[in-house]
Amino acid sequence: MKTLPIQNQQGFSLIEAMIAMVILSVGLLAVALMQIGAMKGNTNALSRTDGVAMAQSVMDTLRTLPLNDLLLVDNGSAIDDGRDVGAGFAAAAADHDNGVVAGASGQSYNVFWNVADNDDTNTKTVRLFVYWTDQKFGLNRVIVTSALGGLYL
Repeated sequence: MKTLPIQNQQGFSLIEAMIAMVILSVGLLAVALMQIGAMKGNTNALSRTDGVAMAQSVMDTLRTLPLNDLLLVDNGSAIDDGRDVGAGFAAAAADHDNGVVAGASGQSYNVFWNVADNDDTNTKTVRLFVYWTDQKFGLNRVIVTSALGGLYL
């Protein structure tokens, strides 16, 4: 029996294969982390969409009410932009508080509004606030302002 000498072997060594596996593992881990970040971003976008829809819905309801309705009474609270205060403090200082409302996605939203009488034009200015807390982005808000009455009936 004749043996052939092994010459010019081609292929990968065990070390090269292990290095390739480590590089592949790091790449797959990065893809997995990116997927988790995208899922959190989608959840935040869904919460923001629900918050805006809730603000529009409540504001549309307030627009249908007569100007002398109890929900459109100015209780003396100043209308501010709500940016420098948290949801709890702002809700306590609001003219009207709708409480905590569950959205379509299960997120809890704190809805409240302030009313200002505009005596010279027989209109009212309503500023509606919707606050919620997101697990990744913290406190979020939607603020909608509308004039009611006068030419806007």
